[in-house]
Amino acid sequence: MHARVDDFTRYLWSAHGGNLSEDDFVLRLPYTLQTEVITQTRTRLLMNCPFFDYCTSDVVKALALCLKPSLFSPGEIICAAGDFGQSMFFLEQGKVQVFSDSKVLATLGSGSFFGETALFLKQSRSSSVCASSFCDIFELGKIDLFNEFRRRDIDCSEMLKLFAKIHDKNSRRNKAVHDNLRESRKDNTKLYKMIDSSDGTEEKTRAVLSIFMPGSNFRFCFDVICTALILYFSVAVLFRLAFRPEDAVHHVSKFDTAVDLFFIIDMYLRATQFPFTKDGSVCTDKKAMLERYIKSGIVIDGLACLAIFEAVASPDSIPIRLLSLLRAFRIPHFIKKINDHLALRGIRISLATSMLSKIILFYALTNHWVACVWFIIHRYMERDVKFTWATSDCPWDGDPGSDGCLAKWDETLGEHNVCNHPMIDCYLRALHFSLTTLSTVGVSVVSFSTVVRKTSHLSTHSSTYSMVIYRQ
Repeated sequence: MHARVDDFTRYLWSAHGGNLSEDDFVLRLPYTLQTEVITQTRTRLLMNCPFFDYCTSDVVKALALCLKPSLFSPGEIICAAGDFGQSMFFLEQGKVQVFSDSKVLATLGSGSFFGETALFLKQSRSSSVCASSFCDIFELGKIDLFNEFRRRDIDCSEMLKLFAKIHDKNSRRNKAVHDNLRESRKDNTKLYKMIDSSDGTEEKTRAVLSIFMPGSNFRFCFDVICTALILYFSVAVLFRLAFRPEDAVHHVSKFDTAVDLFFIIDMYLRATQFPFTKDGSVCTDKKAMLERYIKSGIVIDGLACLAIFEAVASPDSIPIRLLSLLRAFRIPHFIKKINDHLALRGIRISLATSMLSKIILFYALTNHWVACVWFIIHRYMERDVKFTWATSDCPWDGDPGSDGCLAKWDETLGEHNVCNHPMIDCYLRALHFSLTTLSTVGVSVVSFSTVVRKTSHLSTHSSTYSMVIYRQ
């Protein structure tokens, strides 16, 4: 029971954002917008049903407004054989099985309809329908249908003829399935020889460790660690390349190598060991896991893992460590996964808060990257240029290229040094320029002579920009 409730909650958050039905959200909209949304999303379900081919678009839209949404869990009976139903059903998402006398007659998928007999004939249902996955279903009541027809004075004769034709076809098909199943259980029959009832063709669920299951505490902690390490590389890689001390010897960090190995293990687990939820059911098939990972980010992760070869790369070549920055494209994916984990634990983060957090995070990262690239250009590409932004920026007074500037020009060597002051001053100054440029505040001509003043100015800009985003 506990597992079923967990599965239902997980599906509710992943497919509906926590709403029990589509109407929970739609009915909060203005009436005219409600009508447009409902007709846009539900009309196609009616158009897939041939009974409504004779109806005008106005009638179909009116009937779409009468559809009532429902959500069914795997194993739930949607309609039972022997009941005198008063409605038919349209399957928007999921799969159902039609069965009679414990024999499965058909499996229906998204876009299918069933239970139409209850609308046109006064007889009990001949088959039962059971949800084989989480199903989003819309129900059309008999009263709603014929009230709409009477109000518009619509002749149902053509619809009834079509129904009789389809009903006869389905009856003959079901009878044939029953007969074939009966024959398959008799010795010495052709069907018995062709079908081995114990051939194990039913889908097998591969056993996986419970800690690898979706929503487990291990998966939660694992995704949080992945997010933190991706943010570490997003900040550290360019910073080290731009602002490492001038006399520092290039070496491969043991911690970076350990993190690279961690992400290689992460790729293996996501491709073969981490089940995922599909239509409310947990999929443990290795092939399905790999296909899903290929679609969601295996290329980015694979290229980023090539950074582990930094140890054998030439120090003078383009740093292969830059490949690890590709994982920054995966940050939104991991933020969403963490939100899902928190939702399962009863901590709901609103969409507005989540979007605002992502905007602020990427704004901060973008400013950091621009500051680093700005200094990389000064350090590596304009080393022999006398007047760069760093040699011309003199917050401590003096002529361009003098001791009062960020970088000092050496006439003898014909090049400037990297930074004439502590590296933190150069970073804060570069970050100040990127902030004022990206936010178009227009005060980059102002000089700040102390680290405290620079830090205060940067904090003010960040807070102001965040407030502007929040207001909008």
